[in-house]
Amino acid sequence: MTIPIPNDHSSIRVPWLPTDGPASDKHIFFLSFGSFLSAVVGIALWSNLTHGRQITADKWFRWHFLGGKSYSALISALSIFATLLSPAAIASVPTEASTHGWISLKWLTGAMWTGVGMIILLPRFYRLAGMRQYDSPNDYVSDRFNNRVLSVTTTTISMTSMLMYIMLQINALADLVPAFSRTATNEQVLDRDVTTWVLSAVVLTIQLVGGFDAIVMSDVFQGAVMFGAFIVLPVSFGYFYGDLAGAGDSAGYDCENFYVLNCSDPAFTSFGSPCATADNAVIYRTGCFAYSKSFVQLHPAGISDSLFYGPLTQVAASGCNESAAVCTPTVIEQMEWFQTVAPAAWKEMQTTFPLPGPYAESRVSADPQDTSPLPSYIGIDGDETMSRTAYKMMSFNFMLFSVALFPHLVMKAMAVRSEKDLRVTEFSLTFGTLVSIFPMILVGLTVSAVLGGIYPDAYTKTFVVAVDDMANRGGWSEYMAAFIAVGATAAVLSTLDSALVSVTNIFASDILRNWALHGAKDALVIRVGKVFAAGVMVVCTSVVLYEPTLHDNNDMYASLVQWQAAFLWQILPVSMLSMYWDLNGWACLVGQMCGIACTIGLWWNQTSCQHWNTAYSWQKNSYSYSQPLSQSNYPETCDISTYLLDLHVWSAVVNIMVTATLSVVFWNLGLSHTSKLLRMPHVEKKFGDEGGELTLGIIRCTMQKPGTREPIHDPVGIVCILLTLVLTTVSLPWFGDAYNNCDQFSYERWQACEIAGVDCKAMCDIADLSLPPTFPSSALLVDAAACLSNTSMPCNCPIQGGFYLYGGTAIPTKPLANVSFDETVSSLNAGGGVVFEGQGNGKICNGYDLIHGLIPRWAVYVLSAWLLAMLCMGIAWLQWRCSDSQLVSERHQMPKTVENSEFVTRHLTDASERVTDTSL
Repeated sequence: MTIPIPNDHSSIRVPWLPTDGPASDKHIFFLSFGSFLSAVVGIALWSNLTHGRQITADKWFRWHFLGGKSYSALISALSIFATLLSPAAIASVPTEASTHGWISLKWLTGAMWTGVGMIILLPRFYRLAGMRQYDSPNDYVSDRFNNRVLSVTTTTISMTSMLMYIMLQINALADLVPAFSRTATNEQVLDRDVTTWVLSAVVLTIQLVGGFDAIVMSDVFQGAVMFGAFIVLPVSFGYFYGDLAGAGDSAGYDCENFYVLNCSDPAFTSFGSPCATADNAVIYRTGCFAYSKSFVQLHPAGISDSLFYGPLTQVAASGCNESAAVCTPTVIEQMEWFQTVAPAAWKEMQTTFPLPGPYAESRVSADPQDTSPLPSYIGIDGDETMSRTAYKMMSFNFMLFSVALFPHLVMKAMAVRSEKDLRVTEFSLTFGTLVSIFPMILVGLTVSAVLGGIYPDAYTKTFVVAVDDMANRGGWSEYMAAFIAVGATAAVLSTLDSALVSVTNIFASDILRNWALHGAKDALVIRVGKVFAAGVMVVCTSVVLYEPTLHDNNDMYASLVQWQAAFLWQILPVSMLSMYWDLNGWACLVGQMCGIACTIGLWWNQTSCQHWNTAYSWQKNSYSYSQPLSQSNYPETCDISTYLLDLHVWSAVVNIMVTATLSVVFWNLGLSHTSKLLRMPHVEKKFGDEGGELTLGIIRCTMQKPGTREPIHDPVGIVCILLTLVLTTVSLPWFGDAYNNCDQFSYERWQACEIAGVDCKAMCDIADLSLPPTFPSSALLVDAAACLSNTSMPCNCPIQGGFYLYGGTAIPTKPLANVSFDETVSSLNAGGGVVFEGQGNGKICNGYDLIHGLIPRWAVYVLSAWLLAMLCMGIAWLQWRCSDSQLVSERHQMPKTVENSEFVTRHLTDASERVTDTSL
């Protein structure tokens, strides 16, 4: 039930509550879901009947894996949108926003880095893929270096990254779709395992029946559904919860969405609502970030450890001594005095509130007789994302840069019919985050503030909770919820089928066609590839559903993402940089090995450290929670507890530095890309025709056809690309006070002062930090007035460190103080008189710094940088001067069996007239 409270709101926006009656039975979703799956399979059959049976034998391989390279800009844009942007927006972004708040803006800045990667790679790669007739993303590596070992390692790395990606998508299906089916009892109607197997079979059927063409056509349908879902959900949330899909009206401590619940009703308990077990269940405040996740609206700990809950984990240095009547204003360590003079109080403090001691002291200092368990409550301070947030967001930018190397995205770019169509496709995708990522960030924030206390998995299945809230309202909202749920399923399916066809393409082209079955007919290669695809789906689905280390292990899947990014970075030199610099094949191979070795070493150290990248990191093998503290069971500090930037960035740095350095050395030693033993005889015949080995000179000749201008070589394009990188880096929260100088307790006092209408910077200690059900509180006003106006007992409010007196109370305020003395030292000696009120970090809490009362100032800087970066990237893509003459278009779509020496000779002759030195 909802308890009315006095406020100035014109209305109170309350979501569906368990006391409102039964939740949706999801019949509308089941009907929509079944219709959607039927439509997707039907599209695959239609593709096979209308296109597949018209393909001749010499074009069958290219049609099956690339659809004949004949797709328009509209079809390609919808297909890539469905594959690239939507799965992240569905499965990851809302949950990230509900958990970490505005830090999720990293998805927006990172998406711009993906665009930078694509604008460097695609114009040049697309031209080469057409002129040299590539059918696989890795054909370029074979053509450029003709080194069998390097081709095998690159193929293995690409396939490994895609297999990880496939498992991530299957896990998303296993989590999302059954959850969409849960009803009033919070039970899932669709069985998780059965549903996942059925959907995996649908994906496999699409590829087996219609190949790449069926995938693209189904992506167009799914992309249209998703596009609509991305509009309907935030608009509906805006209708129910106000500005910015509800996130704007959830800001502040007295926001428009504020309401109070009595969660003691049995309906909340049976539904599993978190508010039912809260200490203030009878008067549960929610609807605003101030009550769900207060830190969301504060400046993050950009370059330092997160210590928002620091007062719970450390004691102060107040300068108290045994003979003093009150604490003297000296700043000395208090721990030893406390242990000696007030052992009972020290013991209580050590048991009740976590201390830094167990994390910072050595094994020898542990008391063998101490059997108290290690305190584990450290709140958000134990989350590695919350410490050094600017570095984490920067690492995410680098991670999404590597997305440009995803084989399935490169394949979809290869399948576009012309350079002009590809330019239009990429230009339109530049603005895709406006309708996908950003709205989902707002939805995730709103779920955190408004629904976090009602739904048990609001912070783990945020998108599902948003859909459930709409479905449970009934009426038109339930129909919209079914549409959105189907759109979410489409998002993951479109990515999964694209990832499957790409890994099958790499296997069929690079392993079978170029090696194991070299010379065999394409029909046999495709049949073996289909068997391989079936095996991949069976193995990956089985691992996701039944492997104990992966089953419902979000940390392990987060680790897969890091490994996937690290693997993609290992193919950057051979797949991208070698198109611009003359890298040596052997150097690239050594660089890959060193990069992978670096990844393994950094990962081993990181996984051996509990609470990585936080102030509370310790060696996992040094302490067991199940055993009492002792000299042999005590948490030791990690030697290295942070890399600042994530490990995939450092593995990339190692690879690039080794490759660049050894390339210079090997060229000076006269070492070529390969050796006679490792050359692949079919490569020059397959790719070279009359052009021979692909050299850097030929690449540059190819890109200097009349009318051609790459964005990376255009002055305006270069400026726009650099501006994008600078804006999305400088705007990150490198500067500013962590949490606006607040911790959890000083923030609560600041909030109480704001509600009471008094000057927070002049406020001193307020004993009772809990807010009454109605406000402002008369008791709070009395305490505030006494503190501010009593001349006989003035408040000596501190600015930094030390302590202050309020009457006879001496309150230590060194950063991270958590002890309030409200009795004399003599009573402390007897072990009493300690009030664990958490007096703050000794700094003046500045509270929220919101622009127009909606968004934190630091987040506005990031959003502004993102908008400007989008504009810059759009301008940069427009600088691409394409050459879509009949010459290039015919070559792009030409099957390999067609000999066209005159075509190649004419092209290279024209190019050589403009570039005479092919050794550049």
